[in-house]
Amino acid sequence: MLKNQRLSYKNSSYQSIQMKPSKEQLLEDLIEGCRKRDRRSQKRLYEKYFGVMMTISMRYCKNWEEAMEVLNTAFLKIFTRIDDYKGLGSFEGWMKKTVVNTALDHLKKDHLKYAVEVNERDMISTDLFIENEAVSELNVDELMKVIQEIPTMSRTVFNLYVFEGLKHKDISVELGISEGTCHWHLQNARTILKTKLTRY
Repeated sequence: MLKNQRLSYKNSSYQSIQMKPSKEQLLEDLIEGCRKRDRRSQKRLYEKYFGVMMTISMRYCKNWEEAMEVLNTAFLKIFTRIDDYKGLGSFEGWMKKTVVNTALDHLKKDHLKYAVEVNERDMISTDLFIENEAVSELNVDELMKVIQEIPTMSRTVFNLYVFEGLKHKDISVELGISEGTCHWHLQNARTILKTKLTRY
């Protein structure tokens, strides 16, 4: 009798473990809650992805306050436009794209109005290789601080090219600058990075 009870307990425990929802199901439930404008689901989503999305926002902004403004605007867009996500591709990827686009809108409005066109003849050809060891020795906060010290336009081009994987043609269209100017800003960002990394 006791043996049967132990067996029954084991079976019920096994079934309980098997019935535990997967991470994918938990995320789907969270998304569905946000679609229904459930405040608790929105709060949980914000807390779950705050770190990842704030890192992206910080790459484009000069300081924490500006990055928070961009991030909160991005999350507002995510919550109000969540029905635009049709399940194609990862939800996190869709959110990241929203944060990047929000940062670009913010920078275009306040910081990129007076972009200077650069003639390709004026571009300086230098060795822009950055030692991987120098980068790997930095922690996230130090690397973020270095990136934030790059001038706004050069930093934006650098982010779009390195982190978002955009080509110069796409970046030039996105920012309203020539491809030559785009190349210059990427070179400028790399030169500044290389110089500043020597401090560490």
